[in-house]
Amino acid sequence: MALRYRATIEYDGTDFLGYQLQARGRTVQGELERAIECVTGSQVRVMGAGRTDAGVHASGQVIAFDVSWRHDLNDLFRALNAVLAEDVAVKSLEVAEPDFHPRFDAIWRQYRYTVVCTRVRRPLERRYAHQERGVLSLDAMQAACRYLIGSHDFGAFGKPPQGTNAVRFVKHAEWLKIAEDILLFEITANAFLYRMVRNIVGTMLRVGRGELPRNQIQELMNTGDRRAAGPAAPAKGLCLTRIDYAKDKIWRQEGVATS
Repeated sequence: MALRYRATIEYDGTDFLGYQLQARGRTVQGELERAIECVTGSQVRVMGAGRTDAGVHASGQVIAFDVSWRHDLNDLFRALNAVLAEDVAVKSLEVAEPDFHPRFDAIWRQYRYTVVCTRVRRPLERRYAHQERGVLSLDAMQAACRYLIGSHDFGAFGKPPQGTNAVRFVKHAEWLKIAEDILLFEITANAFLYRMVRNIVGTMLRVGRGELPRNQIQELMNTGDRRAAGPAAPAKGLCLTRIDYAKDKIWRQEGVATS
């Protein structure tokens, strides 16, 4: 009998054309489905909590799939990681309720964007951070965050994946200085528009450089003018870090395999 499995995965998005399966090109979903077929002998469709773009990374992506597996949960966990490519890994694996869906059951999604502020190249950061060679005002960018909090039409910052509703609820948005030359932008919302975070970061960087007033974020949400936002920050600085689910959506307690 097939069971539904829930997994948290991590991947370096540099060499992927995005999460979602495509007719041509390497994708995270494609690698996962290949690995599951290799281990179990079954062709399955993997469901994901978020469809990250080409070059975007994840440390907390959640997936689910249905498969028959007659062995121990830890054996499946180890076998999948043994055959997966080096730039994607299963961090935890457990048996879920049959109706669990990683996308539709999610209530909060969190992204992080990393900016390195230096005039000198940083080879070890080049795959995971955007380099900003000028001076940024952290205070101005942090002040601009308050305009994002709450329920707003974010049409100026992205396109809905389906339909025309661009209203999203942002629970948290903050810039953090974690080192002398490294800034992090963290944002948590119930859902995101296509390229919403990258367009917000691109606009925030203009605020930090002094090219836009901090209240321009509010003005953009009022007008919905996408041409005045951004440009989108590079994909390589963005990482999907966390997916949260309602407490009453608890998966079956049959053990958890973790790294």
